[in-house]
Amino acid sequence: MDQVVGRLVLSRSKSGFWQWALTHRVTLGDVAFVLAASVLYAFDAALADHPPWMPWWVPMAIGGPAGLLLPLRRRAPWAVLFVLVATASGLSAFQLSIGALNLVIQVALYSVCVRSTPSMMVAAAGLAMFYPVVDAIAYEMSPLMGALRVIGAVVNLVIVVGLAYAVQIGRRRADQLERTLALLDEARDQLAADAASIERARIAREFHDIVSHNLSVVALRAGVARAVIDRDPDHARQTLQELESSSRGALGEMRDMLSALRERDVTGKETVDWQPTPTLDGLDALVDSVRGGQVTWKLDRRGPVRELGQAVEMTAYRIAQEAMTNVLKHAGAGRARVLVEYAPTTVRIEVTNELSALDDQKQRAAHQQSGHGLIGLRERVALLGGTLTAHPVMNGFRLEAVLPCPENSDLA
Repeated sequence: MDQVVGRLVLSRSKSGFWQWALTHRVTLGDVAFVLAASVLYAFDAALADHPPWMPWWVPMAIGGPAGLLLPLRRRAPWAVLFVLVATASGLSAFQLSIGALNLVIQVALYSVCVRSTPSMMVAAAGLAMFYPVVDAIAYEMSPLMGALRVIGAVVNLVIVVGLAYAVQIGRRRADQLERTLALLDEARDQLAADAASIERARIAREFHDIVSHNLSVVALRAGVARAVIDRDPDHARQTLQELESSSRGALGEMRDMLSALRERDVTGKETVDWQPTPTLDGLDALVDSVRGGQVTWKLDRRGPVRELGQAVEMTAYRIAQEAMTNVLKHAGAGRARVLVEYAPTTVRIEVTNELSALDDQKQRAAHQQSGHGLIGLRERVALLGGTLTAHPVMNGFRLEAVLPCPENSDLA
């Protein structure tokens, strides 16, 4: 048991150490580099030639502390670079070996350039070139050797500056990518909000079409039954049966819609095609459902009847339904006609009604009030690129919608 506990404690301590090392990996890397460079510099300073009057440990006493400043290169890069270049230049002036300080200076130069503008990079490279020039002069090199010494230093500096500039570009691209991703996330959230708003508007339109029309039909049937219940009980009974059928149909549509919406909310996605998809084939039943009142209805079709796209079929049906509902709401008595005209590239739906003078005044006043029915129809028609007009006419009201639908729309 003690061995098991000991192994658990040891594993936890190891995991804690690796976590700490991972967190401080940058600092540990700098320390490791400085220690390695210090060891190399100590060997080089001990083995290299130095003036007889100077103890062997003096170069190490000068260059060693300068190299230990490297971990500060992220906080004060310019100060570290200046101290290292000054130290290397001083050692070169006395013809002392700088050893591993050359590598330390390259790292300090990189730290300066990776945080600077291009002009500051050139200035830092010029500062780092000071000690090779001093070295060439102090050792009294020949022009060829001095030139080679300077050219070698320039090549090293170009490599370091180029690497720093490439890292700068990579960081800027990473920042741009992060900002782009943030903008895409915002756009995605906005699209989701817009989609939810559109979905709510669509649901509201569907509920409006179902509830408004069916309640208007129920009110019409109830009025007819009340008017004839005393003198024609059989007709009243038939009307009540039709009223019951219409009510059950409306309740069924609403129940199906609500059930599908609840299922979609639970699963988080639309698994059921909840939206009713009526077509123009249902106009006969729609007109028959409103017969029997004080308005005489007529349905006409012109042109070669053909199947249209699902969106066009449903929108055309809803347009006729909304217009007929408005007639039932605002018209007292008269005649009404529903016309569906098929053209090669369009379909036109026209609903007109003719009323008496008194009923015409009431209907004009009613249509002057703003409602959501015509607004919803305009949105539906606009989505399909069609046109909708609705305005009073002599002794009545006229609604016309033209929807684009090519002849091959039924093949889509």
